[in-house]
Formats: sequence, C-alpha cells, structure tokens
Amino acid sequence: MLEFLTDGLRAALLHCNLNKVYELRVRAGKPVVCNYGGAYTYLGARGVCPRAGGALTASVSDIEQIISRASEYSVYSVTEQLRQGFLTGAGGERIGIAGVFVYEGGESFAVRDVTSLNIRVPHEVIGCADAIFRRCFSAGLCSVLVLSPPGRGKTTILRDLARQIGGGGIVNILLSDERGEISAANRDFSLDVGACTDVIRFSGKKDALTAAVRAMRPDLIITDEVVSASEIEALAACVRGGVAVVASAHCKDAAALLASPVFARAAEEKLFDYYVQLSSQGVGQVEQIFDAALAPVGTC
Repeated sequence: MLEFLTDGLRAALLHCNLNKVYELRVRAGKPVVCNYGGAYTYLGARGVCPRAGGALTASVSDIEQIISRASEYSVYSVTEQLRQGFLTGAGGERIGIAGVFVYEGGESFAVRDVTSLNIRVPHEVIGCADAIFRRCFSAGLCSVLVLSPPGRGKTTILRDLARQIGGGGIVNILLSDERGEISAANRDFSLDVGACTDVIRFSGKKDALTAAVRAMRPDLIITDEVVSASEIEALAACVRGGVAVVASAHCKDAAALLASPVFARAAEEKLFDYYVQLSSQGVGQVEQIFDAALAPVGTC
C-alpha cells in the first residue's frame, strides 16, 4: 500500500496509524495535507501535525516521481486513466490529478504540468455495511443506491456489501470496478469482495454491464459512482433484465437526488428498492435508509 510515494512521505507515514489515513493531498510548493481519521490535518516528517509550518512541502519533482512510480515507470501504459484525471495505484489507491488538460477533437487527450495529487487510500472495514445488509437484504436480493458527498465511505460500504452478500450463499456477483479501487489491495486482489464475485476492472460502466449480463450471468451487479443519464440507463437495463443493482452516487441527501435530472428519473421509475444516505460526519456511517418512494425506513 502506498509504495509509490516518495521516500520522505513514506517515512512520515511510518509515524501514523495507516488505518486512519484516508487521503493525502500533495500540492507543488505547498504543505502536504492528510485526511486522518476523517479530519484534515498536516503531515510532517514525524507524522500528522496541527500547523502548516511543521508540514512537509511537496515539489514538482515529488509529484512527477509519484506518478512515475504509480505507473510502474511506464506513464504511457496508463494514458487512458490519466486523460480521465486519475491514476490507480497497485493497492487500489485512487490518485486524482490536477494540472493542464490537453484537448484534441473536443475530448481530453493528455494531462501535463501536474501540480496537485489527491491520493485516496482504500480501507477494508469489516461490518460497516451491517445496517444496510440487515434492512435491505434480509428478504433477498434488491437494488440499492448509496448516497453521500465525496469522501464519506461509499466505496468502503460497497466493498463490505459485496463481502456480506457473497458470503451468505452462492450468489453470482459482478463487480464493475471502473477505477480498480473497490477490489484490489494489491495485485493479488486481497480485499475480500466475496467468494462468488467476478471483477471487471478499468472498463466504462456501459461496456462492463453489457458484457457482464451477456457473458457472466450475474444475480447482482455492484458499481461505484454513477454520474450520467447513460449510466443510469445501463443500470435500468440490468434491472429490467432481472439483475439486481447496487451502486453509489455523489448526492448529499434525498432532496438533492430529486433535484438532479440524472437521478430524479430513476426515483420516478423506482429503479432502486432502497436509498441509503451516509452521514456527512465521519466516514461510512449510515444516517438514513429510504424505500423506493423515498420514505424513511430507519437504519437497522
């Protein structure tokens, strides 16, 4: 995990509890910021510190080194990821990239002059989806949409749901892992996503779901961060074909869901049997569960 970091950053993290490190924000010429246990602080040479003056300062060279190491010294091999603004580390770490986006033919072609990285560290929290599993899946498979602002634990919840659903009997689960961060702790896929889970990595949702339904015959599809009407339609096609779907979306609450043109239609058509709203406080905490009509049904 985080083997691609510079030697200085790795040495600093030796003084931290890695189970509490959720994000590292590395910005050229600025102090390194760490999301530690759900709260932002600075990262100094001897671990987290409260003041910017005691923090490590990243350089452009540090950022270039991290990208080079994360791509296993072959940036060209990850061009498709980079043009989408991210890179996935060997341990499933999502490395968000900010810099100069170069366009060709109206589409992002490359990223250069990278000045900022947001490194999100995956965690396996066994049991974090207990309340969702009890409330939503006690009677069998169903379709669920997990809602929260960014960084509140949606991916961790999905990972634990895959483990729990797949551990309750033979249920064929297809995990569409578009950025490779749900399933992989390392190249050996050591994160537990269930014994009967098949994984499609680094594919767009539409292609992955079409191929999955035709070839893999899943009972349940799990996918992260639905963002567009075309992705909603791909999920709807799965549901209409008799395959349950568990997905996540960036929405702070049910009101925001209904205000979104993308998700309002899904709510009107009752595509999902349940909506799970995570708390804006803490990480991976369930605040409320709603039924298909968006009526509250509790959390346990």
